[in-house]
Amino acid sequence: MLRARALREGSVGLLVVAGILLFGGIALWLRGIRLGESNYKISAEFPNVNGMQAGDAVRYRGLRVGRIQDIVPGTNGVEVIMEIDSSKLLIPKDVTIKTSSSGLIGETFIDIRPPETEVTFENPTMTPFGENCDRELVLCDGEKLTGISGITIDDLFPLMYQLTSRLSENPELFDNVSAAAKNSAVAASEIGKLSQDMSALVIDVQSELDSFTDAAKAVSTVAGDASGQINTTALKYQETAEKLGQLVDNVNLLVNQNRENLIVTLDSIGKTSDRLQGLIVNLDAAVAETDTKQLAANLETLTANAADASANLKEISETFADPNSVVTLQQTLDSARVTFANAQKITSDLEEVTGDPSFRNNVRNLVNGLSSLVSFTETLEKQIYTDRVFQDVQQFSATNSNLEDWEKSILKLQKPTK
Repeated sequence: MLRARALREGSVGLLVVAGILLFGGIALWLRGIRLGESNYKISAEFPNVNGMQAGDAVRYRGLRVGRIQDIVPGTNGVEVIMEIDSSKLLIPKDVTIKTSSSGLIGETFIDIRPPETEVTFENPTMTPFGENCDRELVLCDGEKLTGISGITIDDLFPLMYQLTSRLSENPELFDNVSAAAKNSAVAASEIGKLSQDMSALVIDVQSELDSFTDAAKAVSTVAGDASGQINTTALKYQETAEKLGQLVDNVNLLVNQNRENLIVTLDSIGKTSDRLQGLIVNLDAAVAETDTKQLAANLETLTANAADASANLKEISETFADPNSVVTLQQTLDSARVTFANAQKITSDLEEVTGDPSFRNNVRNLVNGLSSLVSFTETLEKQIYTDRVFQDVQQFSATNSNLEDWEKSILKLQKPTK
């Protein structure tokens, strides 16, 4: 029992302590106090703060980076002390500090606008405090600047009063505004009628769209199927565009390299056109000098020859149209067909004879035998010639004839009879 009571009392105590810590943390957060973070302060003097209060935001590049700690009014202006939350944020020296508001009835804040040129810091250990701060480059702790008052809702009321005063002082302008208002009313009524017509049209279109719903679903399905192909085609088009870009660059380079050649070519083309113009003038003169009568006579002769050729073609066509000629031509074709069949039969018979292997061997043996017979005949003739010479020599030796007769006999024997 005592243990449970002690546990409850301890839980209540812890809950009270947690509530106090949470309340203190919220209070510190609302006052802008950040534990573990170092901040620094800068101040600016404005001619008018237009209802700005302590705790309002301080923005840099559109982002909240601090708050207004205090506002001190003075004789010639109002000094606003600003607290920058993080010392890691280095604000350039040449900035514009201006009061602004987020709307007609929105909160006011101080907008710190950096210079247009980009600022770089060579020292990575630079801070807004003490000797580590370069006052020529960044805003240091305690820096004082001059601010600009922006336009707020309080500045609009005098402008509206001046506008109404000028409208009341200038009746023509008021009449023009009234006429414009009337025209606007007429236009509004016409727009109302148009809206009614548009409503009816929308109803009709809605009924038509209902009939197109299924088609739209089918198209969406097809589009989903074709998306992959379209992506592939787009990639190919992109590659083609890159190649075309390279081609254009190459063409530009080629044109730049051959600029002188192009100029010479254009000059040559100009000279050629001048020569062609002179040639056309000469051609016109030659046409003017041409004997048109002779040309007409030649054309008449050509026409007469064409008429004769047409008559001859007509006679040939009539000849082919004659039945007798057709019969004769058919008989000629039949005879040619029979002749071709006979020639084909003879060719087939020859192929049968020459295609027999035994017949080819017999012909080959016959040719070889005739060759042997011819060679044997030549050998036999030489032997007969030798025998005759030998017999004549023996005969002359036996009769003891003189040498001259023997030489004549030898000459005679050298011419054998065939």
